[in-house]
Amino acid sequence: MATMEEIAEKAGVSQATVSRVINGHSGVSERKRKLVMEWVRKLDYQPNRTAQSLKNKKSYLIGIIIPEISNPYFSEIIEKVEIEAKNQGYNVIIANSNGNKQTEKNVISSMQSRQIDGLLIAPIDKDSSHIKNLIKKNVFVVMLTQHLNGFSSVSVSHFNGGFKVAEHFNDLGHQSIAFIGNENDPKFKGFKKGLSKNGLKFDNNNLIEVKSWGGQMSSHEVYNSLNNFIKSKSRIDITGIFAYNDLAAFGAMNALVDNGLKIPNDIAVVGFDNTFIAQELRPTLTSVAQPTGEIGRLSVEILLKKIEGKLVEDKEVILESRLIVRESTRKLE
Repeated sequence: MATMEEIAEKAGVSQATVSRVINGHSGVSERKRKLVMEWVRKLDYQPNRTAQSLKNKKSYLIGIIIPEISNPYFSEIIEKVEIEAKNQGYNVIIANSNGNKQTEKNVISSMQSRQIDGLLIAPIDKDSSHIKNLIKKNVFVVMLTQHLNGFSSVSVSHFNGGFKVAEHFNDLGHQSIAFIGNENDPKFKGFKKGLSKNGLKFDNNNLIEVKSWGGQMSSHEVYNSLNNFIKSKSRIDITGIFAYNDLAAFGAMNALVDNGLKIPNDIAVVGFDNTFIAQELRPTLTSVAQPTGEIGRLSVEILLKKIEGKLVEDKEVILESRLIVRESTRKLE
């Protein structure tokens, strides 16, 4: 097993410098820090976390709670969180609330009992009492994908993403578009604003509400809801569909095909998140891309700064999305 003495020798620095880097202390140049961490990885150095925890009164554990682990969007964020945390000497405990508020509440309590140093959470409902009560708890928290006063957060403007979808449909000549999701979703509000800017008004009869969480469940519900929507019409008057995420778009596309409708010739489809599914579907899916890597990296960076006392004030980071145009949308003739 490698020792700090060996790392110091290979890196050409003192053991004190190695110790400061491994324990996340300041006062080390970025060049030396990178050099030390390079040898930590090469020699597969495993610090004695038990001893460090007793000495520093830290567990070197951070938790992350997400609502649907089956959604590739969250999986991509988790992957980056694990990489960044590991590079800084922390381990990650992952929990899936599966869209259940009571499960989410129980998982938070469980993680606190394991003495985590900090928590990343994408809440099901940020207005839930157990989420707001985290302000009173002795644990550092960073909100993922949403913002709530009293917490640091890393999110993407879903409103702006929805606005971009409306602009895209307008540029292609679409005027009657359905939205699949929840009417309170910021992306839906941005979508309506985008339509309004171009002189269009959203027809509330084209709102197909889906409230379930969980990838497979929501995709199945979308399929059934859109199937019922189509069969209730004597004539299909929509030319486009905006789905609240890629999994929902997947369910929608299956329902369209099973009803003999061609994508995008009969109905164009746009998703949200730009997960790997978007490129695997046939036709490939036009989708709003979120910078999942940056979300994961920045959330860990902010959380560790809070844990180490380097960030006292709450920090809100809002990242921008971009629309990736693929085969599922086309210009009306």
